[in-house]
Amino acid sequence: MHGPTPPLPLPTDQLRFAMPPMHESVEDERRHRKERLAGALRVFGRYGFEDGVSGHITARDPEYSDCFWVNPFGMPFKHVTVSDLVLANADGQVVDGRYHVNQAAFTVHAQVHAARPDAVAVAHCHSVHGRALAALGELL
Repeated sequence: MHGPTPPLPLPTDQLRFAMPPMHESVEDERRHRKERLAGALRVFGRYGFEDGVSGHITARDPEYSDCFWVNPFGMPFKHVTVSDLVLANADGQVVDGRYHVNQAAFTVHAQVHAARPDAVAVAHCHSVHGRALAALGELL
């Protein structure tokens, strides 16, 4: 006894690739990056990927490539909105926004962004599991 005939595969010319969005202006791309950054921070917050004021995510500004959007110092990840984000230059000085930036942590991100101009975003977190593993004092 045979089962039902399996469905035929679709012709590849009918399939689409999910491509990154195209932006009509630098302002549209900036808004998109800030929305994604705030969303990523909220996801990190939901999963407990923060420890007090430690951890952050930066996203390179599409127009000013030596400036980076970052979460405000001390604000819980799960509360960050697009309007809370801060734009800092490569020296960690705030050029747009209402809040301070974690200077020590931002220095690390600035170095990563400088070494990788192709990287749009960099994330650094302190998860419960990471802290537990680090407390063991064992090499990976």
